Amino acid sequence: MSTRSGAPGGAFWDDVDDDVALRRYRTLVNAIDDGVFQLDSDGQFVAANDAFVEATGHSRDDLLGEHVSLVLTDGDVDHIEREIENRIGTEDAEIVPFELGVQTADGGAFPCELRINALVEGGEFRGTIGVTRALSEETQRLASLESGRTSVESIATVLDEANIGVFVVDDEFTIEWADETIGEYLGLEREDLVGRDKRTVLEETIKHRFDDPERFAEKVRATDEENGYFETFECRVTAGETRDERWLEHQSKPIESGQYAGGRIELYYDITDRKRSEDAHRESEEQFQSLVDAVEEYAIFRLDPEGNVISWNEGAAEIKGYDRAEILGQHFSTFYTEDDRATGVPTRNLERATENGSIEDEGWRVRKDGSQFWANVTISAVWDDDGTHRGYLKVTRDMTERHRRERELERELQRIFDRFSDAFYTLDDEFRFTHVNSHAETLLGYSESELRGTVLWDVFPEAVGSELYDNYTDAMENQRAIAFERYSEPLGIWAEVNVYPSETGLSVYFTDVTERKERERELERYEQTVETIWDGVATIDADGRFVMVNDAFCEMSGFKRNELLGEPVTLIHDEMIDERAEELKEDVVAENAEYASLEFDLETAGGGAIPVEGRFGPYELEDGSIGRTGVVRDISERKARERALERRARQQQVVADLGQFALETDDLDELMHEAARQVADVLDNEYCKVLDLDPDERELSLRQGVGWRDGIVGEATVSSVETDSQAAYTLANDHPIVVEDLETETRFRGPDLLRSHDVRSGISTVIGPFDEAWGILGTHDTDPRTFTGQDVTFVQSVANILAEAIERHRYQRELEQLVDDLEESNERLEQFAYAASHDMQEPLRMVSSYLRLIDHRYRDALDDDGEEFLEFAIDGADRMRDMIDGLLAYSRVETRGDPFEPVDLNEVFDAVREDLRIRLEENDAEITTDDLPRVAGDADQLRQVLQNLLSNAIEYSDDRPPRIDVAVERDGNDWRISVHDDGVGIDPDEQDRIFEVFERLHTHEEHPGTGIGLALCERILERHGGEIRVESEPGEGSTFSFTLPPASEHDG
Repeated sequence: MSTRSGAPGGAFWDDVDDDVALRRYRTLVNAIDDGVFQLDSDGQFVAANDAFVEATGHSRDDLLGEHVSLVLTDGDVDHIEREIENRIGTEDAEIVPFELGVQTADGGAFPCELRINALVEGGEFRGTIGVTRALSEETQRLASLESGRTSVESIATVLDEANIGVFVVDDEFTIEWADETIGEYLGLEREDLVGRDKRTVLEETIKHRFDDPERFAEKVRATDEENGYFETFECRVTAGETRDERWLEHQSKPIESGQYAGGRIELYYDITDRKRSEDAHRESEEQFQSLVDAVEEYAIFRLDPEGNVISWNEGAAEIKGYDRAEILGQHFSTFYTEDDRATGVPTRNLERATENGSIEDEGWRVRKDGSQFWANVTISAVWDDDGTHRGYLKVTRDMTERHRRERELERELQRIFDRFSDAFYTLDDEFRFTHVNSHAETLLGYSESELRGTVLWDVFPEAVGSELYDNYTDAMENQRAIAFERYSEPLGIWAEVNVYPSETGLSVYFTDVTERKERERELERYEQTVETIWDGVATIDADGRFVMVNDAFCEMSGFKRNELLGEPVTLIHDEMIDERAEELKEDVVAENAEYASLEFDLETAGGGAIPVEGRFGPYELEDGSIGRTGVVRDISERKARERALERRARQQQVVADLGQFALETDDLDELMHEAARQVADVLDNEYCKVLDLDPDERELSLRQGVGWRDGIVGEATVSSVETDSQAAYTLANDHPIVVEDLETETRFRGPDLLRSHDVRSGISTVIGPFDEAWGILGTHDTDPRTFTGQDVTFVQSVANILAEAIERHRYQRELEQLVDDLEESNERLEQFAYAASHDMQEPLRMVSSYLRLIDHRYRDALDDDGEEFLEFAIDGADRMRDMIDGLLAYSRVETRGDPFEPVDLNEVFDAVREDLRIRLEENDAEITTDDLPRVAGDADQLRQVLQNLLSNAIEYSDDRPPRIDVAVERDGNDWRISVHDDGVGIDPDEQDRIFEVFERLHTHEEHPGTGIGLALCERILERHGGEIRVESEPGEGSTFSFTLPPASEHDG
């Protein structure tokens, strides 16, 4: 880089050797608070000063050992590493500046200038040193410097004299100016350069002057294209007729103002001598001088042994207001207040620095204009190796604003202490109580007046030798703050104790942390539980990466813990699962649910997959982002059970369906074919057959089957008596026969039917009872198979259905014959009942006629008993006639009814009301009804039903005006009509009797009737395919409801 040896005021320590300069440099670094850090050769933090820690927001422990990418972007890290790599081995120790943003712990960033210097020992790269400074302030400094520069042309002479080769290029890459030195270095004439396109000259001429033309050209092109603020690299010119071999350092930067604004200036320094023999002291001094000159936040200057100012930086001029020329040679006491000078503070400070090597002080200092500022001052004595005192280094920083904030903070803290509600007390240096607040009084059991002036250990002698005693003593003796926790037996609480020492004693604060300790213990138990349970537990951050896994999860996945942490969750499943998990997590958050559940295949480290169930929920991470945490359970066994259950359920469903089909069909062959198809399909077999045993039990015919070649079913037969055949073996055993591989079977041989179809395995079982077998159900496959007991049971169940269907078919034929016989018998009985009832009417009419004749002619001749007896006889004859009429109606329900046709129940109901109008009016009855439907039926018989029900409702109204409600509702496909009354009601135990012929619950005197009406209603409704029932409680009325089919599909 360009030298600064000619800068006004001279270099800092050009009169000492390297070791002294290095010690002074370290003294300076310790005195400033720019961010300083050191990285090892792998880019990991090995040191960081307080200023850097404070600026980034990370703790030192968080930084140490971490890669620098924690605070820098990947792009910035790559850029820095390239620059360092380019410099390693080149003996270039110049500081490399960068403008970038440093990432903070809270996710923010602050712009700064970062200066990086490589640490090279013995030619080997050992790491880097970095110094950061806020970019805004640096930009101001650069602007200030830039404003003081003259134009390029005005410094041309200086550059020529300094032997610096110069190119000035405008914004179109035209070479506007080149000095004599660059012509000498490259063996070119200036006239051949000026006015030409820089890129063309570079390709045609310049690059061929260097030992690696392409590398040189590439670097220059990259510099021009990126137009970086400051670019530098080294290159070697090869010897030629018009040039010498030499090392050059290329530096370039953009021109930001003036005639060539938008262009660039390129400087070439002859570093041949430096490359041959580096002067470590001068290089160190230049680096140090550059650093000092760049620092504006600090006044950094040197004093001679008497305290006179001998150097002055820009920071000093900014803070104290003095220019370099007017302050050099002045005594540093000028900066102190009159009171400090009067009391000899400046002299004592120098004496203390000489004695101790370095001192730090804070106090008021005076600027040139007389104003005061609060300063933080470090004075360090400077010595040569021979012990000669060479003066002092003084670093001053304006801390006025911080001092003001600290005073405000102290006042605020005092106000807080005044309001402090936790236990608080203070002790002097002999452990005597000096202050006790009210909460401490309560906890300690003594008032402040009782404790003030007493020694802590006298009041609480049991504390001597305890952890409390040791910590208090340690804090007092070593003047260091101590925080610890202890359990207080008297109070029954955990307390956090903070002890703050001072020269005058201790300040002690108590905080009840019982709840926190309980949470910690709960967390410990939780962590122990997490590591103990069999299920895998994992926590995923908001970016979908593992942040925690337990041992069970590692064992399940086959990955080690360090192979999972920080890795994306898609390591164990595909991205679709992760997307679905995120959707479910959002649903849980939105619905305020506890967790979501998801099943997926977990991909293991070995390349396999395990079916798992994950139950997870949202989890708030430390940075406030929402991840997810959950439990992953291996469900391999459950899945196997589910598959077995699914297969079993399917088998059961097939059994149920076949059972239902067997009930619905009368076609045995259709049932057998369906059974064979379903068995083969469920067991995934190729063949299934139903063999029918002939009457002489010597042969089985293939009655139905699936999978067999055309023409086989209905034609093929199998012997049932050959002892070595599978069919005969099956008939001879009372359990199903399972064949896993027919080729290795030793119990029997396979029949030609099976062998001709390449059958290897199967199940066969008897259809029907073992001793009365109807035939055989068999299913087969062309591959060897292992069948489960569940499979065998399934085949046997289907065989049982077929057996029951066959048996039911036989019963059905017998039943049909029996029904025919019964219908013929019933018809004869009905004819008899009708004839008997009809024949009884004639003699009954004669009896009734003569009884009424006696009543008409001889009533006056009869005494009271005779009249009563005659009334009984007449009434009995009338009731007998009613019973005969009812019996005739009951017997004619099936034979004398009309064909069913659509019936409007509203019309039927209106006719019934008209029939009963007089009774309704006499009893003041009230009837409400819904709109009644159209039904399919016999209108006259339905009229009888409604009339009987309404008559009963009126009859059994219990002295109150009857209130009758007729309601309608759907009952499946049918209509249900309900007739409700508020009459006397019916005992539930008697409700079945009322629908039997001649059954009555009341005497004739209480309620007249024949006992046939409800039985007649029931028989009519049975004819209509309906039913009738009653719901009633004594005294609560009754509801008779009956069902009828709709008149049509439209009405239904």
